[in-house]
Amino acid sequence: MRPRTFVIITLLAACGLSVGGQGLSNGLTPAEPAATVGTQQSQAQTQLPDDPDQEMIPVAQPEPTPATGTPIEWQAQNQSRVGDVWTLSGNVIVHYRNYVLRADNIVYHQSTSELEADGHLQVAGGPNDVLINASHGDMRLNMHTARFYDVNGSQGVRRAGHTVVYSTTNPLLFSGRVLLQTGEGSYRIVDGSITNCRLPHPDWRIIARSIALDNDEASMHNAGFEFLGIPVFYFPYLSHPSDETGRSSGLLTPVVSNGSSIRGYTFGEQVYWAINRSMDMVVGSEYYSKRGWAPNGDFRYRGPGQDHLLARWNALLDRGVEQQVGTTEELVNQGGVDVSAAGRKDLSPQTRVAGTVEYLSSYVYRLIFDDNYTQATSSQVASDLGLIHNHNGFMPSISLDRFQTFASTANGDEAKILHLPTLRYDVLDRPLGSSPLMWSLSSSLSYLNRSEPDFHVRNVGRMDVYPHLSLPFSAGGWSFVPEVAYRDTFYTISQSPSRISTNGGIPAISHDPLNREDLEASVDIRPPALERDFELPFWNRELRHVIEPELTYRYVGGVGRNARDVLRFDTADTVTDTNEAGFSLTQRFYLREIHPKACAPEDEDDDGQCPAQPREWASWQLAQEFYIDPRFGGALISGRRNIFESALDLTGAAFLTAPRNISPLISRLRFDAIQNLRIQWDLDYDPKRGQMDADNLFAGYSFGRTTIGVGHALLNAVEENPGTTSSTLKSQIVAPFLEFGKQSGKGLNLAANGSYDFVAGEIQYGGVQGVYNWDCCGLSVGYRRFELGTIQGTGRNEHEWLYGFTLANFGTVGDIRRATAVFHDPALPPPY
Repeated sequence: MRPRTFVIITLLAACGLSVGGQGLSNGLTPAEPAATVGTQQSQAQTQLPDDPDQEMIPVAQPEPTPATGTPIEWQAQNQSRVGDVWTLSGNVIVHYRNYVLRADNIVYHQSTSELEADGHLQVAGGPNDVLINASHGDMRLNMHTARFYDVNGSQGVRRAGHTVVYSTTNPLLFSGRVLLQTGEGSYRIVDGSITNCRLPHPDWRIIARSIALDNDEASMHNAGFEFLGIPVFYFPYLSHPSDETGRSSGLLTPVVSNGSSIRGYTFGEQVYWAINRSMDMVVGSEYYSKRGWAPNGDFRYRGPGQDHLLARWNALLDRGVEQQVGTTEELVNQGGVDVSAAGRKDLSPQTRVAGTVEYLSSYVYRLIFDDNYTQATSSQVASDLGLIHNHNGFMPSISLDRFQTFASTANGDEAKILHLPTLRYDVLDRPLGSSPLMWSLSSSLSYLNRSEPDFHVRNVGRMDVYPHLSLPFSAGGWSFVPEVAYRDTFYTISQSPSRISTNGGIPAISHDPLNREDLEASVDIRPPALERDFELPFWNRELRHVIEPELTYRYVGGVGRNARDVLRFDTADTVTDTNEAGFSLTQRFYLREIHPKACAPEDEDDDGQCPAQPREWASWQLAQEFYIDPRFGGALISGRRNIFESALDLTGAAFLTAPRNISPLISRLRFDAIQNLRIQWDLDYDPKRGQMDADNLFAGYSFGRTTIGVGHALLNAVEENPGTTSSTLKSQIVAPFLEFGKQSGKGLNLAANGSYDFVAGEIQYGGVQGVYNWDCCGLSVGYRRFELGTIQGTGRNEHEWLYGFTLANFGTVGDIRRATAVFHDPALPPPY
């Protein structure tokens, strides 16, 4: 034996080295621990290592074969395979994940998931509904990367056969020399263009060297805008949202207007900030060449349920306009600020905060510069913010209220009423124990202020407690609701009314407290309704005529002449003694089909029949009050305009200027008999004065794409002149409107409306707008005229020309916006 061999064998024996292959199963079980005797022996054993022969032999797990390729399915007329390479030809259709690929020829490498396609290549699907048409291309399926050549396609357009469905509000059509896919839903177009118009000859398109379609947004640098093949604009940077929300932060379309006779030329820009999926904001400013800068903006929030907040602000930093003041020309500042907000937040299913808040610094600013005619002629600003909790009909609440009304455009000629704050505790009708009686409660604690020219009252405290008790019952088809109530109202300050022309009839403030108490009793009686049916076989209709009478009686006692000493802040302060009876007669007309038409299976009743659905096509109510106590317990002052609770429950037109036993007769007519025809006619006729106090008519009719209507408002209001005979304020305005189509409708669309004042004998407002929309563009022109000086005491004599050029899903260039459009805003209720 050689010495080297001898040494190796000796070393192996001495070291005890065992050489062997790894076992594939556990051939031994763990040895049971030996029993120990004594504590020292046990501790020694725990410190010694285990016997190597007792170790568990590890289990060997075979490693899985590495995954190769991406699971796909295909169909082809011819297919062959060499190794892991498949060659497909003839109407090849490949399905992988949520994509569908079509081509004439495809070579697929199964091990690397590489795919090469040639001839009429089309890829459709993905998270953004991308449709790509190309001459040829190659793809790496497992990495979502690709390269396509001679491309045209779309994003946000889903096709099913010949049907095209838009899966987003902002679909994009694109074309390019090369389209690179760099990831799932991420693309880059090289030497391409995007548009919303049909390819291959779009009316407009945006061209750029590189266009990125990523993060639900299309963005590009050094882009050019072409219209009908003619370069029009250059954009250093341009982005456009392409997801379903259509929201992306950035600069909005600039405002360029030929201006108006008051503003001059207008230039403006706004920045849009998509804060998150629930909030966004617009901030910007416009420049009026004749007046100065006009900052503006809005904030929107939409949360879960009914949670929302909408805030808008507009302002004008007016450099002034020259006006004749006396015998000299002076620079008059007509600028101001108008901020409004409306929102709601549900703190729990029973608790919410809600309200509307508005601040207007100057009525002149609104009158001169508000683009909306209705808002420009509104002289009232109201804010109301409240927190209310409703639990089983018990409703504690706290509110802050501010009411402001402008009497004219003169500074300081206004009235303000503040409730800062009002604490309320109300209880809805509920049973009184196990008895048939029902009880309810209204109570409040308020801190009040009021100011107007030559009259100011501050720091007024008011506590009002108003429990009710009623016993509703019916007998023989008659319904009775008798009710009794007690009311106690305490004021920390009162007034002393002036019944003569001293001090202009303005009451004097008294710091003596006032406690007003009254007992009330009333009954509401409703006899059985009278019904009769009439068959109209030639119309296939059945007419039902229903007459619903109602009788009321109400008594209030205990206030007396104290009603004159009560300061007025709201309707709670208009309570007076009264002894009155009234009637209401309502006629309703219903129609339904005698032989109903076929309906969907889900609309059938249990017998398999399609039930006829009656509808109310007309109603007419007549009502009047009779005052047994014509002086209302001594509260009425002759020659004045008296506003009492009894009159407010009947009509909004003041008529109590002298003792009287009968109120005006009110008529409320609703007519809906003809399809798409709506008529509402409200009339108040005063038999004592022999005239109509109010006459309001609103009517509209739609046929096809056309809507035509008219509004008419007549008011003969009592004007208070202390110490003299009351005179009458007269107003009569007619407002016709006509719409053919709608502002976003395809083809030609027209709208016109206006307002004519018969008393002043002039047109207050008139507007006309024409829109023509084709495939992906729209052109709009219009004209508006304001003439408000004669009715408001200031000079708004304005005319303005409007224009707008709209690109579908991009925006409008021009000065036609929601506030300036003559078309009815679709977000608002119908105009009639």
